[in-house]
Amino acid sequence: MGARQRRVSELLHVGALVPAVLGTGALVRRRRLLPTSEIVASILMLVGMADAMLWHLVAPVYWSAAFIAIALGLVVGRRPGVIVRGGTSAHHVRAHVALTAHVALGLVVMAALLVAAGSGAHAAPADGHCHSCGGGIDGIRLMALALCAGYVLVTAWCSRSAHHTSGGRLHYWMMALSAVAMGAMTLV
Repeated sequence: MGARQRRVSELLHVGALVPAVLGTGALVRRRRLLPTSEIVASILMLVGMADAMLWHLVAPVYWSAAFIAIALGLVVGRRPGVIVRGGTSAHHVRAHVALTAHVALGLVVMAALLVAAGSGAHAAPADGHCHSCGGGIDGIRLMALALCAGYVLVTAWCSRSAHHTSGGRLHYWMMALSAVAMGAMTLV
């Protein structure tokens, strides 16, 4: 990796971590109004991202598996009509459903991005004789970028659909920006 490419990679790391910190902070700041599970999930996602980018204590594939499990737990654990600390009006229910959906999808997107980022620099090129591989490393990157694009669309929906007693637009857009920066890392 050349010096210029290394600088771009470092800028993208910062460009992914700083918005994730701000987005998670927006949830933590409003913790009295939110279900605890979404806050914990957002914090764990931030820790996993920081570890994958800075510390390298746990392999990204294990973080990815944990993110998928947490996302499933959020969705399966959400009981219809039960909203804690926020009220039961349709407005509050929409806000919390949007938050749960956004955090769960964010975990899935980050899981894919960690795998895609890990498959880039150190991975061996795909075997030229493998006709059923489905794209190899380029396929993984394409899938991760498609998930980023979808996440931005879901962010726009979540940002408009609830009037945000649930953590505000800052959380949604900062997490989307973080995902886009991580998606760009798969191209470097």
